Amino acid sequence: MRRRIRSAIVLVSALVVLGAAAIPAQAVTIVKASGTSLATGHFKPKSLSVAKGTKVKWKAVEGFHTVTAYSRNWSKDSNLSVGNPTTFTFKRTGTFKYRCSFHSTLANGVCSGMCAKVVVG
Repeated sequence: MRRRIRSAIVLVSALVVLGAAAIPAQAVTIVKASGTSLATGHFKPKSLSVAKGTKVKWKAVEGFHTVTAYSRNWSKDSNLSVGNPTTFTFKRTGTFKYRCSFHSTLANGVCSGMCAKVVVG
């Protein structure tokens, strides 16, 4: 009887481990965009730290925005409006800067206004 219980526990444990390995979990982190002017527009959070392989989702809480990359290590330029989110899965480590092209200014690589970053590490 004890042998059967041990065998059942080993079998269930193996199935759990194999099942977890077969379907890797993908984290989703949400960044909210709000504001309707250069003065009030912002991403929340402004700086986000995630693990490699994390999918980040941007969604507009109000107004119209963009998620526009301004660092050379990635490419992203998507429009955001309420009900129209955008996503990106970060497969490499690094710092990925982005901004809203409607609610920020960019001069000599320096962003002012609605600017943010994702740090993948």
